[in-house]
Amino acid sequence: MDATHPARCAVVFMPGFWDDDRGYIDHGFVDDLRARRLDVDTVSAAATFGYYLDRSLLVRLREDVMRPLRVKGYKEIWIVGISMGGLGTVLLARDQAPHVAGIYLLAPYLGKDDVQNEINAAGGLQRWAPADAPPDDDRDVWRYLQSATRGGDGAPEIYLGAGDGDPHRSVSPHPLAEAIAPDHRFHAPGGHDWDAWKILWTSFLDRSDFRGHCGPSG
Repeated sequence: MDATHPARCAVVFMPGFWDDDRGYIDHGFVDDLRARRLDVDTVSAAATFGYYLDRSLLVRLREDVMRPLRVKGYKEIWIVGISMGGLGTVLLARDQAPHVAGIYLLAPYLGKDDVQNEINAAGGLQRWAPADAPPDDDRDVWRYLQSATRGGDGAPEIYLGAGDGDPHRSVSPHPLAEAIAPDHRFHAPGGHDWDAWKILWTSFLDRSDFRGHCGPSG
């Protein structure tokens, strides 16, 4: 990031279970932004599994990532999360509303299958009537997604991508995919791996509204 001349947008990258803050850089995600001359600064959060385990994830993200970004005065903040990082992305977007403009969830882990099957059995996310649940219950995550997909002030734009052969896509249809617009959904050949995620990332950059929000610069 340029400390004196921040870009229009900031993108926060949230790593998956087996990755760290270098994964997105090593696989060219930041280079893809630069190649398109998008007006974006990036932060790769070191939000590894230990922060989820000891429940310090949001405390650290507030203080170490989001507070500095807000001080710099970015027009928009977007969050991108892969797998476990998809869950972290949703938790962070909920915690930081209305300061998050959009999120992109790549093959996200969003809790146990039984909750997603419950949503589908109810006729979809917007028809689902969740029972009261503690803040760390999977239903609480989906309750936020239900509210966010209804739009309104403070709701981020939500995009979803996954590989066609992803073994973690055990629930069909995906409750979130059914609740967002078709042009906010991306798919690619491949599984739960960086080859598929790379295709999904470039599809998002070239075919979503993100470019209209954040570039190109100059």
